[in-house]
Amino acid sequence: MRKILGVNISHNCSFAYFENNILKEYYEEDRFNKIKHFMATDKEYQYEVLKKFKNIEFDKIYFASYGRLSLLKENKIINNILKQVNYKNYFFNPDNHHILHATSGYYFSNFEEALAIITDGGGEIYINQEFQIFQALESIFKINKKEINCFFKRYSNKRSDYFDDFTEKENNLKINNIDVQFTNKTIGGFKYLKYLQKANMPENTEGQLMGLAAYRGKETDLDKNLLNIAYEAQEETLKDRIKLIQKAITYSDCKNIILSGGYHLNCANNFKLVKHFPKLNFFIDPIPYDAGTAVGAVFYYENYI
Repeated sequence: MRKILGVNISHNCSFAYFENNILKEYYEEDRFNKIKHFMATDKEYQYEVLKKFKNIEFDKIYFASYGRLSLLKENKIINNILKQVNYKNYFFNPDNHHILHATSGYYFSNFEEALAIITDGGGEIYINQEFQIFQALESIFKINKKEINCFFKRYSNKRSDYFDDFTEKENNLKINNIDVQFTNKTIGGFKYLKYLQKANMPENTEGQLMGLAAYRGKETDLDKNLLNIAYEAQEETLKDRIKLIQKAITYSDCKNIILSGGYHLNCANNFKLVKHFPKLNFFIDPIPYDAGTAVGAVFYYENYI
């Protein structure tokens, strides 16, 4: 029996235990330590979840992260976790964040073949010749049981343009047969940072802003300006997601669509997307945020590498 552990060391630190390619147990550390959005730390820290695996002899451990920002820090985290499970055979590639979202969604779906569309608040890191740091926020993949191919990836170096005046620039390239776009516009999940700033709300309250949009135009004591900002955020990002899906179906006539990445915690807009494309079959990754990449890592590295 092959026993594999997937570990996400990004925010919402998570652990996915597989036996013979079947997910048996899944946990998020913040459910135990009560620290919301807990991210693995390079400090000495005892993971409560790992106590559940103390008697298991793993065949492999796969690690997932959101991008290559600090390998020194990531290696410290990995070594700390390996020490706690008394195991050394592992694999880690910090440049596969979006593909792990895609494989997580595919694992939970019943699709034989699908287009996986990823939107989040920042994934793999790309550093250009001017040493500008770009992050992947949108990706399109085609996936089946034998292979996964990337068609499109969009990177941005602008977390929020709310306070900035700048000239918009976009470069479209072909890299390893993938359509790649680099932009200095705020895109994907980054747009919620812009609207949170506009609403004078702190980071990690995107879900609250999404929910407030539903109260616009209703009898309520809530601040109308805040409701208008929330509504604008929902409408703008919905239009963006519609464009991305329209782009995806230009690459393939596949009617099965998987949505993953943290943006797709947005249940209200997910429902609108399903209504907007009645001829497509949608599946929403049940763990679309970074925690799901622990599942995606095991499924990807065990089945496609």
